[in-house]
Amino acid sequence: MDIKRILACFAVAALCLTGTAFAAEKANLNSATEEELAADPNIGADLARKIVEYRENVGDFASYEELKEVEGITDTKIKQINEHFEIEGVASFDCNC
Repeated sequence: MDIKRILACFAVAALCLTGTAFAAEKANLNSATEEELAADPNIGADLARKIVEYRENVGDFASYEELKEVEGITDTKIKQINEHFEIEGVASFDCNC
């Protein structure tokens, strides 16, 4: 594990202990780093890597439906991701899941 990941883990742990892990304002899914994505318990390291790889190969997400093109992302996962991340300029994801 590299030093950046170790520091990111410590930072997230410290924020969780203080109860301020995630602010009310959502982060932009298209500009979030792999470490920021991985720190979200609904995403984790593996899915964070896949999201960033998708963005690097295809480009920014233009819709929440496009997230389903990333292996492992379902409607339920999109709803969880949307709790802390948004696609700037796109309405929140809405599903009956």
